[in-house]
Amino acid sequence: MDIVVIGTGGLAREFAYYFAGASDGIRIVGFSSVNQTEHGAFKLPGVLLNDDITPEIAGADKAVVAIGIPAIKKKIHEKLKAAGFSFPTFVHPSSIVSDRAILEDGVVISPQCIVSPNVTLKTLSYINCSCGIGHDAVIGRYVQVNPGSQLGGFSEIGEGTLVGSGSTVLEHVRVGEWATVASGSVVFAKVADGATVIGNPARRMRAFEK
Repeated sequence: MDIVVIGTGGLAREFAYYFAGASDGIRIVGFSSVNQTEHGAFKLPGVLLNDDITPEIAGADKAVVAIGIPAIKKKIHEKLKAAGFSFPTFVHPSSIVSDRAILEDGVVISPQCIVSPNVTLKTLSYINCSCGIGHDAVIGRYVQVNPGSQLGGFSEIGEGTLVGSGSTVLEHVRVGEWATVASGSVVFAKVADGATVIGNPARRMRAFEK
């Protein structure tokens, strides 16, 4: 399968490292980025493309959006979908994903993750390495879950939320849409839409909100 990777930042480089040789049949034909230096500086495979691409220009009609900022990821996804790209799902072979989990378009599950039965991962949610997702959890569109995070059973992470590295969301807890859970936080109670929480127990930090 030929794919184009969107982005040349850290997440895109991680994706290339994890998946370029990890699964048979995956070939990165190029990277699309507004940054014109990272592709060459990091010796990434394929060609460098600008951010205004079509499947014909890219030489592939499948894309992975390896952008860690959910709002930007959503904007890029909508643009690329309108241009005719599709978004396959990628699961690293070292991860354990229940055959009763639901993975929508564009989901990425990085190495050494566990996704339990009846989990739903919605469009373009990105689960970075060494994360655990408990049974019946629902992860919304464009969510970014960073390394080492643990999401309890029946938890819910709303669309566009960022879960920082090493965070824990307890079972049955809902984190709202477009929220931020700071790295290392432990979330015991509901998080409002757009809120930023930090600490153990996690508390709202309005000074960090836009």
